[in-house]
Amino acid sequence: MRMETALNEKPLDRWSDEERVRAVKKIFGTITPHYDLLNRIMSARRDVSWRHFVATRIPPEVRSVLDVATGTGDLAIEIARSRSRARVFGLDFVEQMMRPAQTKTARENLSGRISYVAGDAMDLPFGTGEFDAATVAFGIRNMPDRLRALSEMARVVKPRGKIVCLEMTFPRNLGLRRFFKWYLNRVIPMVGGMISGNRSAYRYLPDSIQDFLHPDDLSHLFQEAGLASVKVFPLTLGLTYLHEGVVP
Repeated sequence: MRMETALNEKPLDRWSDEERVRAVKKIFGTITPHYDLLNRIMSARRDVSWRHFVATRIPPEVRSVLDVATGTGDLAIEIARSRSRARVFGLDFVEQMMRPAQTKTARENLSGRISYVAGDAMDLPFGTGEFDAATVAFGIRNMPDRLRALSEMARVVKPRGKIVCLEMTFPRNLGLRRFFKWYLNRVIPMVGGMISGNRSAYRYLPDSIQDFLHPDDLSHLFQEAGLASVKVFPLTLGLTYLHEGVVP
């Protein structure tokens, strides 16, 4: 298969935008049934606390939040739980990912406050200034044009609204960095492949982390997107970073 060839033989930094989009859509459409379980296993459940921290960075007075690359809805649900007056919209371009999101949302009795819509993060189907805040968790590294995605999020958020981005990166500590590289390249493909039956998908995911921007570069990208008051929070020894900025 074309995607399998790209995953196994072509370095990620040489993929075209079209190849990345096709591959990401196929990968996440394939691993959806095992996605939540593998997230918990491979992060030792730290992903739960990371998303909780994102929700705490959303101002309590907000009434509408857009969660871009919402996937199976974990962050959208966490925001709705912690911001009881907010309506949350989850957007993803892989529709299969949002089916379990809808099931989980109904189970939490939050269907009246969370809506899911298919759409492209780089061309959001919303008007200017529709939301009080926007978030993206573990999704921006999969987007071929990250500046455009951030600019689109800034466009649909009202002035003085907040943009929050959660993403994994390489830790700065050299010893931890070596361990994390071993874990990404050896453990994740093996465990992910065993559980999901798709080793190639769990080869792409570690590669996408290693190919991603340094946290300082992502801060600069926030500024390029026109965001002000950019703040950075390293989480779990710098394995994950939260970036946030304010729409002027």
